[in-house]
Amino acid sequence: MNPGREIRYIDFHTHHSRGSDDTIAIVNLMAGENVPADFSANTLFSAGIHPWFITEENSLQLLTELVLTAAHPHVVLIGEAGFDRLKGARMEVQYSAFINQAAMAGELNKPMVIHCVRGWEELRRACREVKPDRPWIIHGFRGSGKLAATLDDEGFWFSLGKRGITPEILGVISRERILLETDDTGEPIADVYRHFADKAGCDEETASGIIRNNFNTLFNFRI
Repeated sequence: MNPGREIRYIDFHTHHSRGSDDTIAIVNLMAGENVPADFSANTLFSAGIHPWFITEENSLQLLTELVLTAAHPHVVLIGEAGFDRLKGARMEVQYSAFINQAAMAGELNKPMVIHCVRGWEELRRACREVKPDRPWIIHGFRGSGKLAATLDDEGFWFSLGKRGITPEILGVISRERILLETDDTGEPIADVYRHFADKAGCDEETASGIIRNNFNTLFNFRI
């Protein structure tokens, strides 16, 4: 990572953007994907087994491939891993794959980025079982304020896109555990920051400082 001039934006979870002089981007990879040889400065990566793509037949093979992908020094997160009741394998298969990824995250001392659609009980159960030392960050959260408050009480972090940034959500989750993302929208991360600043009732410089401090805390970086 080569910060260059001051970092203004951090795109915590993206499938499209890349890092630049004023932006750090964490690009999501699937198990078995190679870190691009020509990745730009200020680009980091997450790598995981998405619940949409797990089957009973391929889960062990994907886990083996993930070991290779996650070994790269610029892969700083495991995931996105998680649970989806609308798409993917049986919950038992998803749960086993998740626990294996959580174990890998623990061995590598890396946080996890979480995909969760109607699988909140499974996520909580996994958290109780694993008792992770590093944070689990729920990406793209768009649930209710009540659910957000409960998850916040249980220590989860949140990575929010535009649709998840509402006064209700911001009013119940810890500001010290918020990150921002573009996911697969292709929108500029600057737009997400502006939206966050507006809904949080602060200026853009303050919003940038909040996210930068949280990112530094998560990874023990100093940017």
